[in-house]
Amino acid sequence: MFDETGTFGNFYKIFNVENFGTSSFATLLEDNGYTVSKLTDKPITQEKLKGYDVLVMMAPYRNYTDDEVSTIKNFVADGGGLFLVGSNWGDVDGGPDFSYNKVAQGFGFSYANNVVITDSQDYFLFPNFVKITNITPDPITNNVTEFYYVVGTYIKDPGNSTILAYSSPTSFADQGFTTPQGTTSSNNQMDPNETGGPLPIISTMNYGNGKVVFMGSATTLTNFMVYRDNGWKLGLNSVNWLSNNPVPSTYKPAGLINLANITHLILAMILFAVIVFAGLIYQLRSDRKSEGSSSIKTIKNWKFKLLIVLNAVFAVLAALLFVPINFILFDITLAPLYDPLLGYMLMITGAIYLIFMGVILFNIISNQKLLIKFSYFNIVLLLLFIGVTVILGDLFNFPLMQAFTYGGLFLLIPLLVNWWNSRDYGQYLIIEGKEFDRLEKLSANALLYEFRTIYTDLEYLGEGGFGRVFKALNKNGQKVAIKIPKTFDKRAERTFITEVSNWSHLNHPNIVKLYDFKILPIPYIETEYCEDNLKKEMKPLKEAVNIIYEVAKGLQYAHNKHIIHGDIKFSNILIKDNVYKISDWGLSKFKSDESLSLSGATPSYAAPEQISSDFGKADERTDIYQLGIVFYTLLTGELPFKGEIFQIYSSTLTKMPTPPTKINANAEPVNDIIMKCLNKNKEDRYSSMGELIEALEDFITNETVQFDEE
Repeated sequence: MFDETGTFGNFYKIFNVENFGTSSFATLLEDNGYTVSKLTDKPITQEKLKGYDVLVMMAPYRNYTDDEVSTIKNFVADGGGLFLVGSNWGDVDGGPDFSYNKVAQGFGFSYANNVVITDSQDYFLFPNFVKITNITPDPITNNVTEFYYVVGTYIKDPGNSTILAYSSPTSFADQGFTTPQGTTSSNNQMDPNETGGPLPIISTMNYGNGKVVFMGSATTLTNFMVYRDNGWKLGLNSVNWLSNNPVPSTYKPAGLINLANITHLILAMILFAVIVFAGLIYQLRSDRKSEGSSSIKTIKNWKFKLLIVLNAVFAVLAALLFVPINFILFDITLAPLYDPLLGYMLMITGAIYLIFMGVILFNIISNQKLLIKFSYFNIVLLLLFIGVTVILGDLFNFPLMQAFTYGGLFLLIPLLVNWWNSRDYGQYLIIEGKEFDRLEKLSANALLYEFRTIYTDLEYLGEGGFGRVFKALNKNGQKVAIKIPKTFDKRAERTFITEVSNWSHLNHPNIVKLYDFKILPIPYIETEYCEDNLKKEMKPLKEAVNIIYEVAKGLQYAHNKHIIHGDIKFSNILIKDNVYKISDWGLSKFKSDESLSLSGATPSYAAPEQISSDFGKADERTDIYQLGIVFYTLLTGELPFKGEIFQIYSSTLTKMPTPPTKINANAEPVNDIIMKCLNKNKEDRYSSMGELIEALEDFITNETVQFDEE
């Protein structure tokens, strides 16, 4: 029979414990063959106890009358068993030493009042879980070598009972104070007037024809059994002893609290964690591989602000989910919700989540960068947290865990939005038009001032149609070129973004290296510095072939990255240490379909398909045509077509250029190569840059002609 006659209704409901989401001690007894009932109405009478072997009393929190105490004593004297789990409260119903002490004192026994046993040296994660190892062999303690004692008092006067378990010598009875709810709080520090250990925890005694078991904690068999199985074992052993039944050699806890279920759930959690971490590693590697092919796009200002607000709001919601609940879980005065282990889990999870959210927000606001890996980390953290809450919810039937499960799912929203935006806009959140608006008020002198803290030895080199170019030394002492847009219209913005997006993925000896680029304080590109650019003048055949061969190798690499330059000309071919390098990728395109359009190319170098759609759309063969123009000019000293723009365009679409051999007889060995590059129909040119390179290599290998170097 369980005593549930307390004054707070379900607050101390023992028969079917709901406060901690656990299976009840009563259910455990039923699983081991006992018939279990409960007392819910006062008073306790002989008639109500009739037919029962053991009375279990576990913190109903009320004052027992003298008649009830006599009834309980007679019940035991007549052969019954009393399992009394003592309270640490003293002032109940208006006077000291009431509640359980009144029952205990009827057997010549008493609990200490207003104290909580604490041990700062030997505890389970936090001081209110005191480890008990000093255990006397007895049927009650059969096969129990240690257990953890949770937030309770000790046996002050054992009377004629026999002590079965002591706390360690380092423990102490922490004198507390009684709260309005009647529970005792403490400071977990040993004061001079407090009793030191070892302190008695469990004792037994024979009384008449019956037996009594005293345990010095109101929560040993409720909160405690969530963490250690031996708490239930002690309770089960006690009832077996009190009812004179033999102690079973094996038993399984009630409901889902059994080793088989716990093992299965732990294995499921391990498998889930492996899958989650495998997904994280796969995604990080996938992102790293896609860095060479992803593009950069501008984001609308309202979307940028919405992204900040979304992450900030959910950071606040996460704080509300993880922080306030800890004041309850760590509050020893709120016995039904007191659960420091859960509190630690929430605290750690919440702290890590908020740290990562802080990093994400800081980089979005300050650097306009979306560091997606921190969103990945938070997704993994929340998935693991959700998995734990699901397992704990199933294990202990804890309704509060469901709130944390749904809360964790809710907090995934901004992280998934971040992931989606990273797919659309990449790492750099470039606000459409905003960065370029800053250029309107800046002069050449102002630009120099902006870079004073970043570069030294700044030297203005000149400007082109798109931007100004400076030479400087960066912080590493490396000579670099800095290219800064001089306009702020939509075309300049698109050109800059395209150049950054494509150029940042190219790394080849025949391509000018892009070292860095910035959006703030103003947009600019930092590249390796090249001493000169290719001059529009006639070159000896061997030198011309070598130049075209090097440039073709760089273009082949870009084409393999699905990037088409679209504006090959002399000014975009630079020279560094006698190596020819392709620069200025502002008109380049990332080829994601079978074909694409290119516009804005320099008229004298424009391919027919860049002028008229009748010739199709631009592709890799467009670069072959433009490289053919450069090749032609290197051997003839002049462009194929001259005149006004409309004349150049008309000739490009309708005429074939004069064969280079008619201008320079030395061009004869490569005349066919050049003319094939300059075919108006793409299908008649080399099918790829690799095919052109093979033709050049054949010439270089098999060349037998004697060149006139004059």
